[in-house]
Amino acid sequence: MKSLICLILASLVSLSAVFSQADDHSAGPLFYGQSSGIIASDAPAVLAAMDKWRNSKTGKSIPNTVVLLQNIVNGDYKSTHGLNIFYRDGASMDATRELLKGDKDWAEFLKTINSLVEFEWENTYSIVRAKVKEGDVSSANRVSIIYALTVTDPAGFMTAFDKLWNSSAIQDFPGEVYMGQSIASGMMPGTHFVTFVADSRGKLTEAFVAMQSSEEYAAYIGAAAVTREIEATNMFSEIKRWSNGN
Repeated sequence: MKSLICLILASLVSLSAVFSQADDHSAGPLFYGQSSGIIASDAPAVLAAMDKWRNSKTGKSIPNTVVLLQNIVNGDYKSTHGLNIFYRDGASMDATRELLKGDKDWAEFLKTINSLVEFEWENTYSIVRAKVKEGDVSSANRVSIIYALTVTDPAGFMTAFDKLWNSSAIQDFPGEVYMGQSIASGMMPGTHFVTFVADSRGKLTEAFVAMQSSEEYAAYIGAAAVTREIEATNMFSEIKRWSNGN
């Protein structure tokens, strides 16, 4: 299941447009995510169903952001797309659940989406760091690459990661960078993840390779090698997002 956790994290793309400015040394999570991997038999119909639901009365009022993504590099799994929901805090999760209770439009959406897709997995996680600068990412079809990690020595790993995070390799990366931690992942491997985002696949690839070639990244690899295991990497592009200003 090495690749599976990466599928879950596809939606970590330009989240600064959804939530408040990132605090990369926050004492707690910046926001929360819930994701599902789906096998879509009719991708245009999935998009149409999501558009219809999010344009309903309740769909316009729920305090979350939903993102639909397409897998580019997908490992050994069947998922063709990812569905992701972001919440500012726990109160937003609870408020969303209350709004959905007994809602006819929501029930219709569930009936439709279940006829169009097969759900392969789901996960819940928190975002604990974010490097976001205005203008770094502007494309509606931005692309992300995700590193899924199992951290075996948290203190040692964070010492190495802090040095990389505060270096020019991350802070001058021409895109956005996120670090997250798994909350509930079932049988899926991985405790943490790091996501890099840019406007296009080509721009992301070049920027990522340049970062990997830096002295700061080499120092991080040397220091962190015994503190974590790389479970997988994956790549996704965003199709559309629906946000109610949260």
